[in-house]
Amino acid sequence: MLKSKIYIQSWLPVVLVAGLLLFQIFSPARPIMFILVVLGGLLLVSYLWVRALGHGVSIVRKRRYGWAQVGDVLQERWVMHNDSRVPVLWAEIREYSNLVGYDASRAVGLSARSSHAWTAQGVCQMRGIFTLGPLVLTMGDPFGFFRVELSDPATDTFIVYPMVAPLPQLVEPRGMAQGSSHTSVRSLNVTTNVSSIRNYAPGDALKRIHWRSTARRSLPEQESIYVKEFDLEPAGDVWILVDMDRRVHAGSGPRSTQEYAVNLAASLANQMLRANRAVGLATHNEEPILISPQKGHQQLWELLQVLAGVYAVSEVSISDLLRLCMPVLSRNITVVVVTPSSDGAWLRELATLMAHGVHTSALLLDARSFGGASSMEGMHGALADLGVESFIVNSRFRFEPINKRDTQEPEFRVLGTGRVVAVPQQESAEWVPVGVSERARR
Repeated sequence: MLKSKIYIQSWLPVVLVAGLLLFQIFSPARPIMFILVVLGGLLLVSYLWVRALGHGVSIVRKRRYGWAQVGDVLQERWVMHNDSRVPVLWAEIREYSNLVGYDASRAVGLSARSSHAWTAQGVCQMRGIFTLGPLVLTMGDPFGFFRVELSDPATDTFIVYPMVAPLPQLVEPRGMAQGSSHTSVRSLNVTTNVSSIRNYAPGDALKRIHWRSTARRSLPEQESIYVKEFDLEPAGDVWILVDMDRRVHAGSGPRSTQEYAVNLAASLANQMLRANRAVGLATHNEEPILISPQKGHQQLWELLQVLAGVYAVSEVSISDLLRLCMPVLSRNITVVVVTPSSDGAWLRELATLMAHGVHTSALLLDARSFGGASSMEGMHGALADLGVESFIVNSRFRFEPINKRDTQEPEFRVLGTGRVVAVPQQESAEWVPVGVSERARR
């Protein structure tokens, strides 16, 4: 809801009117009366002008998409309505978003009882969770005596997901067997594959109860509880461990090990999920972040949403992160470590995991190529001695998005008569109203 507030630009005209009024009372004169009427009339007209604008002007903004990825173009359609009887001689629209690469502020003019539409756009340069708004619209009268501000303090959250890029086959996950078919071996642990149900036995966890089968199969004279049995996953789960220790990262902005680590984790998760693997994530931001392995497209978006807000602000090293994750890392799974750390301490934790039957791989970010001091050549050799497959990624590697979103620039067509017209685009269902008069709808 727009909040209107009128401000006086200068108190000098008011003081002059008050002074002239006193002179006219105690020493009447026609020139004073003329100036008093003119100046007082201008003040009254100015006040009524801005008051009419405050009640008659509104703005609607509609965003094309509810989210974006790094490199996408954010577009918003703005429509300003003036239902008053006076024109908007000038209007300054200031939009206080913190989205990097996007600025919707502008100045416009508008005649009486009319509307004006425009499109603002910007490239999403950085991932993160941003806010669109608040918004302040400032207008004034022709004489500059008053100004009116229409403000909307509400904000809308806008998520820019990390870039998902195609990767070469860097990781070959291990498991009990190759492929994704079911095995004949039952698992004592909960996996992503449910094979059958059986009667409840003492000691079964409550989370294993299949309530639908229990309700459907139970007889009135004999209540039975059924629990789920799980197959042992033939192709092991994939855990991605992302190092967010601020002491080992280098570079700034998009050309930094922090951003490369997040892009690698997002792209690798997409690659593994497309291969029908269950993917989990472990990292440390201001607090530990742990997402259990799951399959499916929904898991990718959950991982991307978490990675959008992860930054190198932690004091937890990658060796500490490996130690914290050991209780949830079981045999026959794959752990992929994404780190720019050249500290050999985390190799001991990696060796411990390997001794417990965990397959390990590493994606090493060469901090020296990002302006840091350490190189990963020595770490690459040490991992090879352990039998751990690793790859070095430097600043020359370029991430290209898999599905680059269309920027929806207008297209034009020449008719047979020679007239040039804009080709209508299928966009009505994609514009999301987000502001001032209407808030965002997911």
